[in-house]
Amino acid sequence: MSMQQMTMLNSLAALLVSWIFSMVLGYLYIRKMRTSGLSQPINPDGPKTHFAKAGTPTAGGLFFLVGITAAVLLFGNIKHPYTYIPLAAMWAFALVGLFDDVAKIAKKQSVGLRTSRKLAMQVLVAALILFLQSKVSGLQSTVVSHPWIPSLSWDIGVWYPIAFLFYMVTFVNAVNISDGLDGLAAGVSFGPLLLLSILAVLFGTGLHVDYIQAPIHEGGMDLFVVLAASVGGLLAFLWYNGPKAQVFMGDVGSHAIGALLAISALLMKVELIIIVASAVFLLECFSSLVQIISIRSCNKRVFAMAPLHHHFEKKGVSESRIVNRFQIVSAIATVVAAILFMVKYL
Repeated sequence: MSMQQMTMLNSLAALLVSWIFSMVLGYLYIRKMRTSGLSQPINPDGPKTHFAKAGTPTAGGLFFLVGITAAVLLFGNIKHPYTYIPLAAMWAFALVGLFDDVAKIAKKQSVGLRTSRKLAMQVLVAALILFLQSKVSGLQSTVVSHPWIPSLSWDIGVWYPIAFLFYMVTFVNAVNISDGLDGLAAGVSFGPLLLLSILAVLFGTGLHVDYIQAPIHEGGMDLFVVLAASVGGLLAFLWYNGPKAQVFMGDVGSHAIGALLAISALLMKVELIIIVASAVFLLECFSSLVQIISIRSCNKRVFAMAPLHHHFEKKGVSESRIVNRFQIVSAIATVVAAILFMVKYL
């Protein structure tokens, strides 16, 4: 049996073990949080339907992150940078999210850390991940590839660190902002995660692309183990987070997912392709930004409430319908991104 075949089996094992671990940990976590009376404070200015969610345990991202990590430690190559860098990014950003979750619970408010403080922590963590990546041979490339034109790429040179920080922090906040309805953030994550998984396998099993200047051809299968374990962990989380949610992801979970999507795209040099696949997350983030700018500059609201999923709630669309439709849009965006990528090889 070849190394690639062994890694494929390890990836399957990682997915299953991550799912089982996360299922068990999720059950225990929810029971403990309910007994302790620790829950997500509800925004008093939010949709009225959310008041029924009072008392729901939060920070559920902890249990699926532990499940993912356990599976990767068992079946992954932890010494390879395409394994330990994604794990480090997930945990580092998850800690920022955990601080925010703890602050919300302690203050019994829907707002935790001050925005400026949380943003500063996110930038610092992104800088640490960039430093870690820069110390690995072959990961110093400052080239960004065009999403569908094979020979077109840009060497952004000294601007790469700024672009890296912006990309990481934007993705983390985009997923965080999207985590406002039962099953939304986790469900929408599957499209980009599956596309990243497919690309990791393609690169790792021999799809050699000279203009993608990264050692993904040696590390793709190792990254695939991490992505497979993450899919397993998120499936377990959705088991408990589907309507009516027994647990919320919390900032700890949304920060970890956003970090995984971003760092995986950066490691494989498919940054622009994953932007297309993550259209729902970025539209949610953009809607909040537009709302803030409009209120501060014109004292007018563009949306009934931001982000976009709350706008539709305010307009009377049911939560389950919003989630289903956003997931459909995410699936379409993922297919579009995959087709754009394949155009490179036609």
